[in-house]
Amino acid sequence: HGLHQACHVSIVVDGHGVGEALATYFNQKGLTTELVKEVSAESDVVIFLGGLEDASFDNALGVNLEAFHAARIASAKLGTTGGVFITVQDTGGDFGLAGNSRAWLGGLSGLAKTASLEWPEASVRAIDIERGERTPEEIAQALGDEIWMGGGELEVGLSKEGRRITLQSEQTHVEGGSASLQAGDVVVASGGARGVTAATLIALAKKLPLKFVLLGRSELVEEPASCAQATTDAELKRVLLTETKAAGIMLKPADLGRQVKGILAGREIRHTLDAISKAGGEAQYHVADIRDAKSLNGVLDGIRNTWGPIKGIVHGAGVLADKFIKDKTDADFEKVYMTKVGGLQALLEATESDPLSMICLFSSVAARGGNTRQCDYAMANEVLNKVGAWERARRGGKCLVKSLNWGPWEGGMVTPALEAHFKAMGVPLIPLAT
Repeated sequence: HGLHQACHVSIVVDGHGVGEALATYFNQKGLTTELVKEVSAESDVVIFLGGLEDASFDNALGVNLEAFHAARIASAKLGTTGGVFITVQDTGGDFGLAGNSRAWLGGLSGLAKTASLEWPEASVRAIDIERGERTPEEIAQALGDEIWMGGGELEVGLSKEGRRITLQSEQTHVEGGSASLQAGDVVVASGGARGVTAATLIALAKKLPLKFVLLGRSELVEEPASCAQATTDAELKRVLLTETKAAGIMLKPADLGRQVKGILAGREIRHTLDAISKAGGEAQYHVADIRDAKSLNGVLDGIRNTWGPIKGIVHGAGVLADKFIKDKTDADFEKVYMTKVGGLQALLEATESDPLSMICLFSSVAARGGNTRQCDYAMANEVLNKVGAWERARRGGKCLVKSLNWGPWEGGMVTPALEAHFKAMGVPLIPLAT
């Protein structure tokens, strides 16, 4: 699988001595191995050990970003002539599925799964090794044996007792449970005022009269009276241009586009608020930076004073910046990753003292399978899955936690180009009504 013929093995160090011991292991096999902080474009084997480092939220963000950097540099060679790319993490030896406090590091497998799709010539693997009380030498021995002699599975978990697992998806019949929320409970929803998340909240309001706090980035603007009859993007632009020209103002195309976007967003938000109240619920919309717990608490303190404690979280906010690993910038990565992962962290921090009985995370099937051009999205949503598992374990049955790995929606973030891509893969879109 490319390792035995390797000329240039780069091990990205972990700060715990495992890298040094692993280099010794491979040197004894006759490979030229170097320990690096950053990989070079010459490496034909890259082993990223960053996932063994400290797993606090801030540190884990750095580790996920470093792994992405390593993949971007390595893509020049591995994406064309092939080679080996391996991510190594410790989230309990089962990819955090049992619930592990190191879950913020869970994005690494999303990167590996995406890389394996983008680099068909390369051998790519994600290894989750539970270190336990073992010495760096013992961990390196187990890791070296797996890399040197293990099978070709994409995701492999190694427990501290030496049990080896791999992950498979299977279809399971699920039963409905009892409701986790009661009439009048307060639910905070990020990204809940527009798009897919809004549609699901309206459906939820029809089942149960809840109080919804919808958080978003769009300011709720009052639109000019002249726009009332205009419905499409083009019609709104025409009305605004006519109006501003009559007033002797020349609008730049970018400003015009922004104004129209604001009007359409405002309409969608008002429609959601209206639909929730027609369904029997109550809803308020607030502008907040969901990546900032302080900004969130400013909003939530007011809610607690009038409506009472927060009982449920729905985290539906998300953005895309689709590009291949080799072309993706740090700014692309940061925007996509932090909306999902930073948003979740801030929501959990802001509701730390609330009696939550429901946490619902809108994740993506991209996390489970990886997806070309979406390494950041796959990584971020894989973190959501694994932090969800940890929250469920940590809260000991007092809170229903769900991470929904949605496929592509009609009317969600799926552009016509993306729709064509899914159709070509034989992936049908989920109708909004469903």
